[in-house]
Amino acid sequence: MSPAPKKPQGARTQAARGPVSGVSVEVLRELQALQGTGEEILDALLPRVRLKQLTAGQRLLKRGEPNLRVFIVISGRLRVELDDSAPLAHIKRGETVGELSLLAGSAATATVAAEEPTQLLVLSEETFWWLAESSHEFSVGLLVRLAKRLRSNNEAVEENIALRRQFEQAALSDALTGFRNRLWVDQTLPRIVQRHLHASEPLCIAMMDIDHFKSVNDRFGHAAGDAVLMRVGRLVRGNLRPSDFAARVGGEEFALILPQTFLPGAITAVERLREAIAGAAFDYHGRRLSQVTVSIGLAELERGTNPQQLLARADVALYAAKQGGRNRTEWPGRARPEKPRRTPPRRAGRRSAGSRGRR
Repeated sequence: MSPAPKKPQGARTQAARGPVSGVSVEVLRELQALQGTGEEILDALLPRVRLKQLTAGQRLLKRGEPNLRVFIVISGRLRVELDDSAPLAHIKRGETVGELSLLAGSAATATVAAEEPTQLLVLSEETFWWLAESSHEFSVGLLVRLAKRLRSNNEAVEENIALRRQFEQAALSDALTGFRNRLWVDQTLPRIVQRHLHASEPLCIAMMDIDHFKSVNDRFGHAAGDAVLMRVGRLVRGNLRPSDFAARVGGEEFALILPQTFLPGAITAVERLREAIAGAAFDYHGRRLSQVTVSIGLAELERGTNPQQLLARADVALYAAKQGGRNRTEWPGRARPEKPRRTPPRRAGRRSAGSRGRR
């Protein structure tokens, strides 16, 4: 008489536990994860699994910790979250969790906790692989669920990328004028300077400040001051090229970046803008405001100049414009009228700064 075939050690250990109390084949059959699985396999599965109870808020898996089990929700609901943020997803009755980390042999990629009292069917790694090999229906269902979850994760990733771009754009923009802000200038100007130096192309930058802006706020209120800033912003847009950049870098201070522009052309451009602002009417809720003017400091990129030095030179020129009476443009090397002498020396006529076109 031939001896009876031996069962695997794992099977003897699981069978010794006996059936799971309160769980029947009928209950297993109703679970989405086990639908289509034959009754013989479900009968053999019962002694291999165990139950786990979670109270509301109790954690099942922690992100970054190893996991070698698969859980099927019998009742209740789980939530999936990252770093205690809002739930990314919910896992309901009949759905599984834990299979991704088990299949990949890696740590859990998210934290899973009970949102309400929850009962779970626990499959060990050995039982999971036994079930996958024994039931074609379970394996196909698992693949379908994983594909849906992957697609859902991809959609969530795409949504998060779009949100991150929106947040980044908001972080680099001035909410009042819609211009870029100082952070954008600090991050982007080095690349612009490097590109122009590498291509040996001209570049100018201007620092522009609204004259006596504090008096506008003091006399008419901060809401009127905001209206002035927005009106100045519209005038800046209307008088610069689409390829130019404008950023609000302080309360009433703006940086203007003029790519591919020589100093004479930049002077012409910012003077046109300065005159447009000085000639514009400003009002707030039907009340005429004082005339608004701006002072501008201009600097041209030179070989060996870094972005900080370029901004500093424009700032020095802006300070000179303020000291020179405001509502004017200054730039390094600008000739200033000298005091008359008894016998003034004869000088060759200086070429007009605006005689060279702006490229």
